[in-house]
Amino acid sequence: MAAMDDRNLKREERNRTRKFVGSLAVCGIGGLLVSVGFLQGRSLSGDAATQAGMLAGIGVGLILGGTIIAWRSRPNDRRWRTETTTRRRERLQTWRTRQLWLLPLVSVAFLFQGTRALNEVLSGSSGWSDYMSVVLPVLYAWVATSIAMGWGGQSRKERRFMEDELTLALRASAVGLAFFVLLGGTTLALGLALWSPRVGILAIPFVLTAAGATAAIRFAWLDREAGKDG
Repeated sequence: MAAMDDRNLKREERNRTRKFVGSLAVCGIGGLLVSVGFLQGRSLSGDAATQAGMLAGIGVGLILGGTIIAWRSRPNDRRWRTETTTRRRERLQTWRTRQLWLLPLVSVAFLFQGTRALNEVLSGSSGWSDYMSVVLPVLYAWVATSIAMGWGGQSRKERRFMEDELTLALRASAVGLAFFVLLGGTTLALGLALWSPRVGILAIPFVLTAAGATAAIRFAWLDREAGKDG
């Protein structure tokens, strides 16, 4: 039994080391994007300057996310070695809930920039940054939904700590409501497309973002309410 515990400790330490190194790499990429965005933005104006600012904003997001992960997996933190099963389950589930609150906000923040960029794409005067702006809110909606569904890397690795009967019940309720939002929103987008194809296409990112945000926020809200009852 002690040998098994040692193997688990070593495996967890390797995982934390990979996370720490990977998060530092993400911070480096973010810093590069911020530098490029600011340097380009100084000599640009109008839409070009906006695109450079968006690039810098993405870099800031990467730096913040990488910094948080690096701090959580820093090598000199040894508290996890003596962490009980109950405490670890609470910590992992709390971190999941925080992500589910945060990701919809990030998705909505990128949505407005994405709508402007989608207009540029439909007008035929777009650049590579416009396509990136269109994809970002939808990507964050997918990430939020994946975490709620338990498809994330941490959820798969820590399934025995993050999956229980309560999680399954919360997931069913969250996904059911999100599917209703997706179906209703897509139907509305189709109606708008029949009236004006351009407006219908513009509505699609809003529908996808709303569905992803619904799954995440519903799960996080129900988890908080279950914690109060407990």
